[in-house]
Amino acid sequence: MTAYAVVDPATGQTLKTYPTISDEDLKDAIGRAHEGHRTWNASTSIEDRAALIRRVAELHTERRDELANIIVREMGKPIEQALGEVDFCVAI
Repeated sequence: MTAYAVVDPATGQTLKTYPTISDEDLKDAIGRAHEGHRTWNASTSIEDRAALIRRVAELHTERRDELANIIVREMGKPIEQALGEVDFCVAI
């Protein structure tokens, strides 16, 4: 079985490896995620979903530097761009 590696483009260091999955396993995972979303969507109010999204934005704000540093390591972006990416996610 092959693996997918996350590599720091600045150093070439492998940060993490993930096993690949078969097409059938991928289809199964997508199906389960779709069904989970349908169930959650039907049982959760718009207000509760909006509150959850606002909470995710709060967590992104609290962990801004940590998230930006992950982007720098995994994608090779300059820190200023990485911080901007986190801020953009919070804004939407």
